[in-house]
Amino acid sequence: MQTITLKLKDSVTSGIAKVPVELDALTPDQLFGKSEAEIKAVKVWWGNRQENTSDLFDVSVAGDAASADDVKIVLEGNLARVKRIGEGMKAGEIEARGDVDMHVGAMMEGGKITVKGNAGCWAGREMRGGELIIEGDADDNFCAMYRGEEKGMTGGKVTVFGNVGELTAQYMAGGEILIKGNADRLAGLNMKGGKITIEGDAQWPGADMTGGEITVKGTTEMMPSFRFVETAAVDGAEYKKYLGDLAMGERKAKGTLYVK
Repeated sequence: MQTITLKLKDSVTSGIAKVPVELDALTPDQLFGKSEAEIKAVKVWWGNRQENTSDLFDVSVAGDAASADDVKIVLEGNLARVKRIGEGMKAGEIEARGDVDMHVGAMMEGGKITVKGNAGCWAGREMRGGELIIEGDADDNFCAMYRGEEKGMTGGKVTVFGNVGELTAQYMAGGEILIKGNADRLAGLNMKGGKITIEGDAQWPGADMTGGEITVKGTTEMMPSFRFVETAAVDGAEYKKYLGDLAMGERKAKGTLYVK
């Protein structure tokens, strides 16, 4: 196992502007096979200009890797304005030790990302595979599609230990999401497939859904356009099963919503 530790320098986050850093160029699959000197020379965006990784981070490398799966990146320091962590990653592991900014795990295809804090908007955006764990809260558009796209998350597994914001999993087509807290308005909007489990409360889940499955274990404020089908057992508990969203038309309403 090779561990690459990147500690953001205090000078990067000092001052009023708090200029964001973008880390889509630093994923395990892209850094596999590079020497410490080569990693330090990788260009990353800091605001509107590119800098060497070593200009922004203290870099240390320990161990060896036989493949990208054996590469682990550890991010330390004040990461609250660090964006696009693990975007498009295909293998390996990233551990972010603190709150992170937007687009963590966006379009990831494989590997594992753990955020030991909160995540900004569009975490897990258009995710295709791999595993994303957020130990705090996730902001709006979590696991959704980006503006102008019509397909959100299609694969992978996501766990959030806190709450999620509005429009979670919009246009979701596959994969699994577990939310241990509450979900704000319109989780699963335009959902086409996949599975969402919300252990807390939810407001208007599944609006305009045509496929997939949503289970809400807490209190649910439902849309009126779902049809009650039967009482069913989910994880050993009794739930009411609804089909919808009938606002999309009788033939398209193939989504399933389980509520208490």
